[in-house]
Amino acid sequence: MTPFDPPLPVPAAAPEAQMDEPAFTAAGLAVPVPPLAAGQDLSAAMARFNRQPDLPALPVVDGEGCVVGLLERSHLPPDGGKDASTVEVSALMDPNPLLVEGTTPLAEIGRRLARLKPAALVTGFLVVDQGRYLGVGTVTGLMARSAEQTDLRARQLEEARRQAERAIRAKTAFLANMSHEIRTPLTAMMGFAELLEQEVLGPHAIPLYRDYARDIAESGRHLMELINDLLDLSKADADRLELADGTVDVVRVAIGTARLLTERAARHGVRIVTAVPTDLPPLRADERKLRQMLLNLLSNAVKFTPADGVVTLGARVAAGGALWLSVHDTGIGMTGEELAKALEPWGQIDSALARSQIGTGLGLPLTKRLIELHGGRLDVVSRRDEGTTMSLVFPAERVGRG
Repeated sequence: MTPFDPPLPVPAAAPEAQMDEPAFTAAGLAVPVPPLAAGQDLSAAMARFNRQPDLPALPVVDGEGCVVGLLERSHLPPDGGKDASTVEVSALMDPNPLLVEGTTPLAEIGRRLARLKPAALVTGFLVVDQGRYLGVGTVTGLMARSAEQTDLRARQLEEARRQAERAIRAKTAFLANMSHEIRTPLTAMMGFAELLEQEVLGPHAIPLYRDYARDIAESGRHLMELINDLLDLSKADADRLELADGTVDVVRVAIGTARLLTERAARHGVRIVTAVPTDLPPLRADERKLRQMLLNLLSNAVKFTPADGVVTLGARVAAGGALWLSVHDTGIGMTGEELAKALEPWGQIDSALARSQIGTGLGLPLTKRLIELHGGRLDVVSRRDEGTTMSLVFPAERVGRG
């Protein structure tokens, strides 16, 4: 430790996360070393240096307290200062020392030392407030305070992480409770709507009521899907989404899933084609989540494919053994920016076709989380006005009976 170094900080009783951020500036490094006056003779400076052998330099100021230079020990006359009383400090001082404003952040100080005045690594730098001298800063003081700041930031980040985890757990618990409360009346509503649609108790006097009942049931199913997706996404955020692995017949699940959406696609004028080889090996996966991922990709493809378009569900085993389940559409496609937005929760592509369809923007982000939970990835190739191919890529270790 040199005479310029500030004393080591004493731990405060206040919470560390509430430490004063302005302390991590040049002003916090300023040690108030008494300065010299430019007109003083050298003998006063030499007396100071003799009393403090470790002192590398002394600041020099004018009558108003503004810095005019820095007198370094190495610039003292080699003869021991026999004529010191006849030589002014200003004759031997460095007139261009490194000046650092007190508001300068610690990281910026280090950059200036290396770029503007490497010699200040030894002699120190002068901290000023609009040119007026505040004190001397040193590299050792800078390093100590920087380490203190880094440690504080690490603790703040850790506390923020813990708070975020608590918030996620609270949100997940809330959504789980609310989804249960919503599902119960929603299931009853959907059941009664289906009874009315099927005219179980007799034909309607007005046939239009049957269409209304079908719309109610369809809206209820959409709301139920939204609730399930929202809950699953919240569980994924909290790392509480678990797999129920089993041996899955991929061909059966893929064809069955495509069949579920065939009628909905036909209402939009879109045709779904399955091109899944019948000799695909079994897959170790969560069957319900696999079906959910395929439904999300297929419904998304149907949503963004105009009338007379085609959505193709295909599958293949790559050379390395990975299983690819791909959904290709002849729809509007996406730019790179639109794709990034679509993969964010609640992200939706802003287009006339997208605005004409119901959607929440949860399908793709949830699908991405689910395939990553299986150790795989979601591969997307899309070009504007040329269509999109989205593939679920399962790792080789999940493919086959072994």
